[in-house]
Amino acid sequence: MASHGELISVGTVTPEGSTAPVFRYERRVVERPNGERVSTHITFADNTPVVLQQATQAGDGRLIEFDEVHGQRGEAHHFDGGERRGAGLVVGPTLFRFVRTHLRELRAGQAVPLEFWDRGSTYGFELTLHGDTVRMRATSFFVALAIAPMALRLGPDDQVVAFRGRVPPLHEGDATDANVTYVHLAPFR
Repeated sequence: MASHGELISVGTVTPEGSTAPVFRYERRVVERPNGERVSTHITFADNTPVVLQQATQAGDGRLIEFDEVHGQRGEAHHFDGGERRGAGLVVGPTLFRFVRTHLRELRAGQAVPLEFWDRGSTYGFELTLHGDTVRMRATSFFVALAIAPMALRLGPDDQVVAFRGRVPPLHEGDATDANVTYVHLAPFR
């Protein structure tokens, strides 16, 4: 896994209704000399990788490219930003950076919109800050029926230390919401 870069954080994933963690996340990062950042999220069930997501961002945070190999679904997806590369376009490995980039607006009471790309489609969401928790809710009534609001809890240094909401791996064959706790092994990037 060293080829995916420096290990930044690990997460334990406990699906709602479970009493113990079922998955483990790793976040790894490679900083390229041209200013691009490649962020890789690997989800493990036991010690077997089940989901690999890799996002390449420009130095200003714009999404350039994203690849996902989802072993549980038997799917692979590729996104090439092309003309659709906007500052508000987010995928799983870029979400926390997006949140941290917009903390000033969130702390000023502003709602921050974003477009989340998943499996070939984009979905509108809005971020708001409530105490130490950033809430992420779907802006479409119909998407909100399927995806409950998500919550990202910030630690004292603005690291995301916990997440509650939809996660990439399937649990018992179904899409699932989970509680995730993170341990940071290096400064976030």
